[in-house]
Amino acid sequence: MNINYLRTFLTVLETGSFSAAARMLSLTQPAVSMQIQALEDYFGTKLLERRGRGLELTRAGELALRNVSHLLELIDSTRKEIDEMTSEVTGPLLLGASTVPGEHLCPTLLAMFIQRYPRVKPRLLIENTSVIVAKLERHEIDLAIVGAAPKEAEIRAEPIFQDEIVLLVPPKHRFASLEQVPLDEFCREPMITRSAGSGSRLFVERELAQRGINMGRLGVVLEVGTSLAALNAVEAGIGVALVSAFAAEKSVRLGVVAKKRVQGLSFNRSLYLLTLHRRYGGRSIAEMATFLRSPEARRAIEGRVGTWEK
Repeated sequence: MNINYLRTFLTVLETGSFSAAARMLSLTQPAVSMQIQALEDYFGTKLLERRGRGLELTRAGELALRNVSHLLELIDSTRKEIDEMTSEVTGPLLLGASTVPGEHLCPTLLAMFIQRYPRVKPRLLIENTSVIVAKLERHEIDLAIVGAAPKEAEIRAEPIFQDEIVLLVPPKHRFASLEQVPLDEFCREPMITRSAGSGSRLFVERELAQRGINMGRLGVVLEVGTSLAALNAVEAGIGVALVSAFAAEKSVRLGVVAKKRVQGLSFNRSLYLLTLHRRYGGRSIAEMATFLRSPEARRAIEGRVGTWEK
């Protein structure tokens, strides 16, 4: 029996249908049906019955449900113990990241990690925060770095790096010569924002809301999917933008945009390491999580923007 079929069984129950489970697992619906049928053949009885448009557990299915989650936890625990018996860290690792950490931090972090563990084979997946969180929930990635802490109970979010969202303006913009931008003028200025689902956008919306400012008050003229697109739009003179200091670092150094702060607003935020509670994916994943929490990783990342004012 394939252990992944047990995970498919749980996903079918969580989603309530074969089609929804197929979408969540990136499988075809016939493949999901085949896996459930294989489980039923293995146990020699039906586990699920169709009831109208839904599914209902049989008595055997109820028994399977009680034991499968515990069994999968035991398998993960056994894998952890076996990994700890071996001295060398090897194997695949799939790191998910939202756009700011994915594009601007992860290359440096992965280079350091690969130098330490050359037999680990990492892959990096970059999407917006909401997509990354969903993929972690579905076990499609092993761990993640994002710009906003999710609320899902099964996900552990640990702050690992500090970032600042800064206001970027064209070098010849009237704001460029100001020490700080007045709040009322900021609210009236043509604004470029990140798209919905972005960790940066979620953070900015929360911070503005705490000060009684609705995003609808801002003069948004363009929504973009990445920080790079926002930077290019500022450089082109379309408007101003609130962007991560990590993403803006090179453009500010080159002088193609100017970095400003808004009076009365502070956009300091954490970037988060996301892992799943009660899941052990292998020693390579555990070592990556340990590395990302380390002072060495923090110094390598946060030291990069510390010389801006010099």
